[in-house]
Amino acid sequence: MRVVGYIALAGLLLGLVPANAPAQSTSDDVWNPFKWLDPAPPRKRPEQPLDKANLQRVPPSGVSNQSVESSDLAPVMAPDTSGLPLDLWRGLEIADLERLLAGLDLPPRSPALHQVWRRMLVSLASPPAGAPSADHFMALRLEALYRSGLLRDMAEVERGAAPGTLSRVVLARKDIGLGAREAGCATIKSLARPGADLRGRLKGEAQVLAGYCAAVAGDGAAAGLAASLAREEGMADNLALRVLDSLSMGAKPHLGLPARVSLLDFRFLELMAPVRDMQVLEKAEPALLVVLAGAPTSDVRMRTAAAEAALRLNAMPPEAVADVYRRQPEPSGKVTPNEASDPILRRAQLFRAVEATQAPDLKARLLRALLDDARRAGMHMQTARMLAPLVGQLWPSFETGTLAEPVVEIAAAAGEYELARRWAETAATLQHWLALIDLADPQPGRGRHSGLASVEDLARKGRLSVDVLHRLATVLDALDVDVPMGIWEAAGRTPQPASGYLPETGVLADLAQSAQRKDTGRTVLVAMRALGPNGAEGANILALGDTVRALKRAGLEPDARRIAFEALFAFWPRVPGT
Repeated sequence: MRVVGYIALAGLLLGLVPANAPAQSTSDDVWNPFKWLDPAPPRKRPEQPLDKANLQRVPPSGVSNQSVESSDLAPVMAPDTSGLPLDLWRGLEIADLERLLAGLDLPPRSPALHQVWRRMLVSLASPPAGAPSADHFMALRLEALYRSGLLRDMAEVERGAAPGTLSRVVLARKDIGLGAREAGCATIKSLARPGADLRGRLKGEAQVLAGYCAAVAGDGAAAGLAASLAREEGMADNLALRVLDSLSMGAKPHLGLPARVSLLDFRFLELMAPVRDMQVLEKAEPALLVVLAGAPTSDVRMRTAAAEAALRLNAMPPEAVADVYRRQPEPSGKVTPNEASDPILRRAQLFRAVEATQAPDLKARLLRALLDDARRAGMHMQTARMLAPLVGQLWPSFETGTLAEPVVEIAAAAGEYELARRWAETAATLQHWLALIDLADPQPGRGRHSGLASVEDLARKGRLSVDVLHRLATVLDALDVDVPMGIWEAAGRTPQPASGYLPETGVLADLAQSAQRKDTGRTVLVAMRALGPNGAEGANILALGDTVRALKRAGLEPDARRIAFEALFAFWPRVPGT
């Protein structure tokens, strides 16, 4: 009976669309609720010099640096906590949005841009023009969250509106990926009714999910039929279809891993045999990394490795990774930085030691060791934010003096600016940190940018690297902050760095024009492309300056300041000997 039931389900899915319904492109291995357009191949943009007379970018042809008049009225904000305007997607047709998304590597590598990206996707802002339906736009947002590893946030979007057919397919895939088979399969089964709007590859993906549900129920024949129907809808001959074929024939062949292992791939592999998690870790997509990090059946080393990989991509919040770290046993005695030697567990062991240690000197050394190790591992900012709750209750004193710089570094990264200032003001050697704190803090306060005098002194003494000098001058100018003469002179004596990611021709011009029009959503999406695959740290200073300037002009000054902070944080000088 069950075989007949799942075969009937597959047949119903097959007949949902009229014969003349438009088919979607078959060029993708994974269904999207919009048509992906292949992004243009990167073309190196010719360098444009800084005008050293005023430290401003020489604008691209056709883009003015002059101020643009706009309404003095504050924008109407979306009815949520995103802090974004109701007309977030103004100036974007749905096809434009899909084209922009097609060129992005998700999730954004900049923690600051990632926060804006998440707020955009969960916002209740009005949809862009040209969306075929409200469900189409909802499905697009759900897909973007899924590809960013933000599986839990998909529930927030689902609560905002009743999902239609498109969205329910994406949500079913999410449920099956999270191990909620019954919920996912119930959703797929509910689609098998007249009037459901499934076309092309979307219908093919629904067939794949129906095949999974049949396989879980032990219906090999229905699983094989679902694979055949999915191929008829243009689905590529991927791992999931090969698993369904094998189950329909009662065979268990060796299946090699694809170059990129999706969360759904992982669930299909589990149907064949237990999966060695470490084998898929290096090839795992963000959503799979998040699931592996939270898997209760996995060993501590695998969960830790998956959590850190997700943290580097900003797919997992620092607080969740801290919970994974806490699965390490609490140190039984005094632990020193050199005792944590396992390359996978080292940072988790250091974190647990920081939690357990009360002695200020040892805690300072452990914090510094963990921050240094995290910097080398490409998760410096995220780890600093993770440590913030561990230092928030500490207070500067003679006994805690050795903790001052690590606490300043951690608090500034976490956006705890008053805490960072409290500690930075305790020592003359930490005054340069005040400049970085003021740069990031969107709230004007006492002595705004007073720390720049200390940074200027470091520049005159040659204690700032060439990269820091030019990055600092670039972001100060982009934020409309007067660049101190000492920094200007030191930067002028060295050639402008040409390293770092520079987007293809037209991206920075598009960024400037979008910001001038106050097209917030488009500005953020183009900024994600402008900064590139390594975030603010790895961006060329031309792209960095234009991104900060554009976000500020588009009404996102707090986010612009965080980008400026990120660009300097990893390179900011510490007190010698620490």
